[in-house]
Amino acid sequence: ILYGVPFRRRLTAPDTDVVGFELLLDALGATDQPPQLLVLNACDTLAGTEVILPAVPVVIGMTDDVPDMTAILFAQQFYAAIASGQSVGASLRQARVKVKSVLLADDVSLLLQHVARDDIDVDQLVLVRPPT
Repeated sequence: ILYGVPFRRRLTAPDTDVVGFELLLDALGATDQPPQLLVLNACDTLAGTEVILPAVPVVIGMTDDVPDMTAILFAQQFYAAIASGQSVGASLRQARVKVKSVLLADDVSLLLQHVARDDIDVDQLVLVRPPT
């Protein structure tokens, strides 16, 4: 379920669920308050994400295959940083550092990418404000 909208996926292979970007765009646009950020933490999810930008101003995706450990480390650090009040840009950089430090992978910044609308600065986009 995505924001209360039943969401069916078409099964194409035993371990693969595929949801086209157009269907995802429809689902995201069918809400009163679309999300500010969409994270596609799966293999080869960055290509074509500009289709989603009318509904979501920032999309994070992967440019290639993503091993499970990379996806897990990315998610842990990225969401921890978001929850602590860091900007989306800083959170993405922190997640890249975490993955690189644990897996000793040099090309992490090429793998973990974002696309954003022209009017959005990911270094200024803060999704969670800590209580004052």
